[in-house]
Amino acid sequence: METIYVDPENYGIDSGKLREMLEVLEKEAELHSISVKYEGKTILEGAWKPFTLEDPQMMHSLSKTGTAICVGFALDEGKLKLEAPFLDYIREDLPEEYDPALEKITVYDLLTMQAGSPFCCNNVWFSRLEKNWETAWLREKKILEDIGKVFHYDSGCSYTLSRIVTKVMGKNCRTLLDERVFEKMGFREIRWLSSPEGHSTGGWGLYLTAREISELGVLFLRKGKWKGEQLIPAWWVETLSKPQVAIPGCAGKALSHYAYHIKAGKEMFAAEGAFGQFLLCFRNFPVTIGITAGTTAERIPDICLVYIKEAFQQRSAAPELRAEHSRNLKKKTADLSLAFPKGEHAQWEVDNWMLMNQKFSFSENPRGIQEALFLQENDNLEIWLKIDGEEKQLTAGFRKWIRNDLYPGNFRHQYHCLAYAFDGSALRIKVALINTSYVETYTLRPTVAGDSATAIHPQLTCSWQPNVTYLPPAPDNTWHFTATRKPE
Repeated sequence: METIYVDPENYGIDSGKLREMLEVLEKEAELHSISVKYEGKTILEGAWKPFTLEDPQMMHSLSKTGTAICVGFALDEGKLKLEAPFLDYIREDLPEEYDPALEKITVYDLLTMQAGSPFCCNNVWFSRLEKNWETAWLREKKILEDIGKVFHYDSGCSYTLSRIVTKVMGKNCRTLLDERVFEKMGFREIRWLSSPEGHSTGGWGLYLTAREISELGVLFLRKGKWKGEQLIPAWWVETLSKPQVAIPGCAGKALSHYAYHIKAGKEMFAAEGAFGQFLLCFRNFPVTIGITAGTTAERIPDICLVYIKEAFQQRSAAPELRAEHSRNLKKKTADLSLAFPKGEHAQWEVDNWMLMNQKFSFSENPRGIQEALFLQENDNLEIWLKIDGEEKQLTAGFRKWIRNDLYPGNFRHQYHCLAYAFDGSALRIKVALINTSYVETYTLRPTVAGDSATAIHPQLTCSWQPNVTYLPPAPDNTWHFTATRKPE
């Protein structure tokens, strides 16, 4: 995929406003990468170390856009109808007993999240199932009076659409997108998680970079045409971003309505995923933005809308000021990084025997860590772990990120970047799971227990704090556990 970089000032865009936008976004959210394009050319781009612009990250609901594109293929070829009852296409998946309300739901209702779902069946819900995902979702009760009338967000609608696409097109969504869109746009081979039955997950699990996200936005603004070839039917690109149903609680926001698996507003439309993933397209400017992040902040689209408008409307007339703004923007994006763990020291200031070269056994914790051994190597921390029965070796850097290929060949959670620091009596280790939205901080505090100087046993009081998580809420978003030294 070719990337063309240009100075925004040469196109009448105030780079000072772009820099302000970036600074406000940094205060609002933990950004991982961003790519901003004007007429397909890159005017702003950057990644916060240890994240990069090259490593794809798992998309959450932003993936639904891929499903919507594939539904458009099926509609355009007459293999699917919006007004048709969705059960007409997958009746063989029905359980023996099911809610008769399912008979009222159309393909349109699935696309616009008006299927009467009482709760959202998300990736966590589906991932607990060993097989028969569609049948499991079809067992769920629906709110009959809300079907076709009320917005109820449910990724089960997306998986069902993906299942239907496989049925009527003979290929799953990932294969269709690869062959018809991504390959022709010069993307690398795209990954998309699938169900045990081989259907793309539909509502999550598509792996993209910020560059690819913004490039997909360019395709939308060009009405599905790429280098003279119509990759997505133009009528469908125009249709899928038209507001269909109001999203409760979003009145007055930049994205106030839901369209066909895309959020929409008067001045922009967007694909949006949990934890700060965005594909933003502006209706009045040829601008697209791709963002990956690890945040629960909701104001990102509104912030971008304000500053993109100002960037076009408030450009300085003085050439020397425009040049200064351009230099400042380049300087800002040249050295972006997430904050390192809190702490000023590479070595522990108290007796190393309490922590180093000791093997610890851990109590139950969110990441399934069973045992750990810590070794100091200059300004690096070598960590031996036993996780869910598997032995792993990791290296963390002091005020630097060290990349570890923890699960070679596993694109779902292959790369872990670690940094550490000693803060008084605490060891803090920050772990960035590069292929996901997750950044996690571990804090370990050695203590001693025993009745005498001859019976002292080092112990660790530990905490785990993720930036974002699907786990049930914990106080201060922190989980606590302990570790005890194992006898030699």
